[in-house]
Amino acid sequence: MKHIKNIGELYLLDWKRLVKNPITIFLVVALMVIPSLYAWFNIKALWDPYGNTKEIPIAVYSDDVGATLNDKEIQIGDQVIDTLHENDQLGWRFVKSEKELTEGVKSGKYYAGIYLPKEFSEDLLSFTKGEIKKPTIDYYFNEKINAIAPKITDKGASSLQEQITENFIHTASSTLLKAFNEVGYNLETNLVSINKVKNLILEVDKNADKIEGYTKEVLELQKKFPELKEKLAKADEFTNYIPEVDAMGEKLVAMNKKMPEIEEQAKIILTLQEKIPEIQNAGRQIAMVDEDFDQISATLTDGIAEAKKGLQVINDVQALLPKIEQLSGDATAFTDKTLEAANALEANLDSITQVVQTNLQMVIGLSETVNSWAGTINTILNESEDLTPEQRAALKKTLSDISASLAKQQVFIEDMINWFEQLGGLDQISGDFSGVKSSLREIQNVMGAAQKAADNLLRIIDSDDLNKASIQNFVQQLQELSGNIASIGNSIDVTAVSNQVHDLLANKLIPALTNAQSLLAATKNIDFESLLSSTEKTIGNAVTILEKYEKEMPAIGQEIHDANVLLNGHMDDIVNGINKGVDLYQNELPVLKEKLNLAANFITNDWPTLKTEITSTLDTMHEKLPKVETALNTAAELIEKDWPSLRRGVHKAADAIHKGEEIADLGDIIKLLKNDVKAESDFITSPVELKTTAMYPIANNGSASTPFYTALCLWVGALLLSSVAATEFHLEGKDKKRFSKRETFLARMGTFLTFAVGQTLIVTLGNYFALGVDVREPFYSVLFALVVGLTFMMIIYVLVGLFGNVGKGIGIIILVLSISGGGGNYPIQVSGKFFQFINPLLPFTYAVDLLRESAGGIYWPNATVNLLVLIGLFIVFGVVGTIVSPLMIKPMEKVEKLAKESHFFH
Repeated sequence: MKHIKNIGELYLLDWKRLVKNPITIFLVVALMVIPSLYAWFNIKALWDPYGNTKEIPIAVYSDDVGATLNDKEIQIGDQVIDTLHENDQLGWRFVKSEKELTEGVKSGKYYAGIYLPKEFSEDLLSFTKGEIKKPTIDYYFNEKINAIAPKITDKGASSLQEQITENFIHTASSTLLKAFNEVGYNLETNLVSINKVKNLILEVDKNADKIEGYTKEVLELQKKFPELKEKLAKADEFTNYIPEVDAMGEKLVAMNKKMPEIEEQAKIILTLQEKIPEIQNAGRQIAMVDEDFDQISATLTDGIAEAKKGLQVINDVQALLPKIEQLSGDATAFTDKTLEAANALEANLDSITQVVQTNLQMVIGLSETVNSWAGTINTILNESEDLTPEQRAALKKTLSDISASLAKQQVFIEDMINWFEQLGGLDQISGDFSGVKSSLREIQNVMGAAQKAADNLLRIIDSDDLNKASIQNFVQQLQELSGNIASIGNSIDVTAVSNQVHDLLANKLIPALTNAQSLLAATKNIDFESLLSSTEKTIGNAVTILEKYEKEMPAIGQEIHDANVLLNGHMDDIVNGINKGVDLYQNELPVLKEKLNLAANFITNDWPTLKTEITSTLDTMHEKLPKVETALNTAAELIEKDWPSLRRGVHKAADAIHKGEEIADLGDIIKLLKNDVKAESDFITSPVELKTTAMYPIANNGSASTPFYTALCLWVGALLLSSVAATEFHLEGKDKKRFSKRETFLARMGTFLTFAVGQTLIVTLGNYFALGVDVREPFYSVLFALVVGLTFMMIIYVLVGLFGNVGKGIGIIILVLSISGGGGNYPIQVSGKFFQFINPLLPFTYAVDLLRESAGGIYWPNATVNLLVLIGLFIVFGVVGTIVSPLMIKPMEKVEKLAKESHFFH
C-alpha cells in the first residue's frame, strides 16, 4: 500500500507541475491535439479521391478518315469523340493533332493521351470484307508525373476500348440477327450441338497439318521412351546416396551447434592481438637475457664461490668455538681467540651479505615459477574437452613436481626464518628482522595451502571425482599464490635487509667481538654455536640450490637462445599471423557461420521434406510409367494404323459441310427465326450480369482509411510525447531517497498513459463529429481506440524508459515498418515476402484490424483475437518495464555518456 500511495503522490505531483506553467499547459494541449491533425488531414484528403477524376486531363485526338459500308459513310472516330464529350468521368481534352497530343503527354500537361489512327473505322469493319484486321487505339501515358494517375488513366483507356467493343458487338449482332430474321434463318434446339460438331470437323480439317506434327512428336517420344527409363534408373541411383547425404547433414548440424563454442574459442585471437606489444616486448627481453646470459652465468658461479668461502669461514669459526670456551677462564686467551673470529667474519662479511641477498631474491623469484606451473596446467586442460589418460598422467606428474617443490621451498624458507631469529636474538646488539620474518612466514603459509591443494588433487587424480572445475580452481589458487608472492616479495626491501645484516655484523657484532674485554660478560650470553650453525645451514642450502641452477645453466642458456631465435627471428610472421587470424575471425568467420547456419537449417527443415518428395516422386513414376508406356504405345499404334484414314474421312466431311452450306434449303428454317432481335443482341453484347453484395459497407474512401490513419496518429503521438517529455522523474533533496526508481517509473508511466487517453478521445471523437466519418459502432470505435492508444503508449514509454534514445529509434523503426508491413491501405498479400513475414509481428497490424471492426461492423472472432494481442502487449511491456527499469539505469548511463562524448547527441 505504501508503494501505491507513493506512486499516486508522484502522479499528482507530475500534473501539479504541468498545470502551474502556461507554457506546459499549452504543450499538453498541443501534444494531445497535434497527432489528431495528422489523421484528420489525411482522412479528409482521401475522402473521395476517385470522385474528382474529372479534373485529370487526358488528351484525345481522332485522325480517323472513316469507311464505307453498303454505300454508307461510317465515321466511328467521330462517334467516339462525340461520346467522350458527354463523358465527365475524366478530364477529356480534345486537341488538334497527334503531335500536340504526344508533346502534351511528354511535358506533363496531360497525364495521358488517346489517339485513333486514320484506318480505325476501316479496320473495325474489315470483317465485312472477309479479311479481319483488328483496329488499334494508341494510348500514351506519363508515369513520371504521379504514381496513381497512370492507373486511373489506364482504366479510362480500357473503358473506352470496352465501350467501343460493346457497341460494335451490339450493332453487329443486332444487324446479323435482324438479317437472319429477315431471311428466315431459325436456330433449332439442336443447332448448338450441330454447330459444335460442324465446327469441330472444320477445325480438325483446318489444323490437320498441326495434328500431323503432333503425331510425329508422339512417335518421336515413343522412340525416346527407353532413354527416359534409363534416366529414371539413374535417378534411382541417387537414392542410394541419401544415407550419405543424411550423414553429411548430421555432421553439418553438429558443427553448426558447435559454432558458438568455436567462435568463443576463436576469440582468443583478439586477446593475442591486444598482447602483440607485450609479445614484442617479451622478445626484446629474451634477446637481452640471451645477450647477457654468459655474464649472468659467470655472476652465479662467482656467487657460489663466494658463498662457499663464507661457509668455510663459518666452519673455521665453529672449529674455534670449543677452544674459546675452554679458555673462557683466561680472559687474555679468550680475547685473542674472539678477536681472531671477529677478523675472520670481517674478512668474509661481503660474501655472507651476498648470500643473504641471493636467498631473498630467490624466494621473491618463486612468483614466476608458480605462474609457469599454472600455465603448464592450463595447456594440459585446453587440449581437449574431457581429460584423456595421457592428460591425467601429465597432470599427475606436474602436480607431484609442484608438491615436492613447494615442500622444499617451505623448508628453505623455514631455515631462513630461523637464521634471522638467531640474528634477532642478539639483544645486546639490537638487530630487528621482524618485518622480513613476517613476510617469509606469510609466503610459507600460502605455499603450504597450495601444497595441500595439490596433494588433494593427487589423491583423486585417477578417480571420476576429478573434473576440470576443481583443477581450474587449483590453477586460480596458483595464480593467486604467484600474485601473493610477488606482492609480499615487493614489500621486502632486499637491499635494505642485506645492508641491515651487513651493518649488524660489521658495525655491531664484529666490534663487539673485537672489544671482547669490555663485553666479555655479554659474549658469554651469546649462543655463537647456534647462530653460526643456523648461518652455515642457510648458506649451505643456498649453495646447494645455486649449484643445482649452475648445472642447468648451459641447458637454460641454450633454451633461451633457441627461444630468442624462434621468437625474434619470426616476430613479423607471428604478428602477421595473429593479424590475419583476427581478420579471419572478424570477416570470414561470420560469413562461414551464416552459410553453415543456412546449410544446417536446410538439412533440418527442408531436406526431410525434399527427401520424402524425391522418394515419393520416383515411386510414383515407377508406378505410373508402365501405364504411360502402354498409353503411348497405344497412341503410336493408332497413329500408324488409323490416323491416315481418319484424316481423309475428316477432310471429306469438311468438304461436304462447305458444299451443304452453299446449297442448303432455308425454307424450313424461316419459321423458327421469330425471336426478339434486340433481346438477343443485348445478350450477345453482355451475356453475364454481375450481382454485387457488400458484406460490411463503408460510405467513402476517407472512412475506410480512418482505422489506418487513426492507429498511425496514435503511434506518432506516443513518439512525439516521448521526444518532448522525459521518462525520468525529477526529484530534489530528500525526495530522491524517499521514492524508489520503480515508483518514479510507474508514476511517470501513469502520466504518459493519461496523455494517451486524451490523444485517443480527441482523434476518435473528432473523426466522428468533426469529419463525419462513417462508423457502424461508435461506442466500440472509441473503446477499441483507447485500447490501441494505451498499448502504443505503453510500448513507446517502456522502450524509451529503458533504452533512452535507442528506444526512440526502435519506435521509429517499428513505425516505418508498420506503414508498409501493417496492411493499412493495401492488402499485405500484394507486398513483398519480407513485409508478409513481419506483418503478424507488428502491433500495428492488430491495431488497424481492431479499428476496422468498429468501422464496418464487428466480427467478434477477429476482434477478440486483436483485443487479446493488444492487451497482452500492454501487460507484458508494463510488467517487464516495471521489473527491469531499475536494472537498466547504470548501463544506460554509460551508453548516454558515450553518446554525449560525441558532442552531437543529447
